[in-house]
Amino acid sequence: MPVLVLNSSLQPLSVIPERRLIVLLSKQKVTFVDESVRSLIEESIEARRLELERPVIVQLLANVRVPRVALQPSRANILLRDDETCQYCGKRSRDLTLDHIIPRSRGGTSTWENLVASCKHCNGKKGNRLLKEVNMRLLRQPRPLSQEYAGFFLLRYPKLHEAYQEFILSAHGGSLREMSA
Repeated sequence: MPVLVLNSSLQPLSVIPERRLIVLLSKQKVTFVDESVRSLIEESIEARRLELERPVIVQLLANVRVPRVALQPSRANILLRDDETCQYCGKRSRDLTLDHIIPRSRGGTSTWENLVASCKHCNGKKGNRLLKEVNMRLLRQPRPLSQEYAGFFLLRYPKLHEAYQEFILSAHGGSLREMSA
């Protein structure tokens, strides 16, 4: 059960394991945003078994200053940005490679704008050539993931992401279900 930690300003900070939640609770550093989850967690702790299927969101009691860090174009971040989809043919897979749009052999660098997720077939087809040389196109232009997208890591946890969106909407008087209806 992953646990979403929010800053006191409700900005997503990180996703932590349940063991870390126990430490934060014992040190009285966090509070639950949902009282029903609080009671379930307390019962689970008393029973010494933390097994919850529901997403858990906690809020820090004190604000934490988050330094701005430039996100690196790592394999995990590129796949996250491209939604595990080949940027040439649109095939979704976990077995993707990274492709340099301008090949390194032609002076291309490993930057956000030059790296895309690619299936092995498309990567092999393109090789060390330029897109126009092999008559291929990108589905969308690559762009950097910015730190402004606070909580980009939530994309790895769809249930937590949905619970966070629901929480934010309910804090503003709406609900996700009403917005999608």
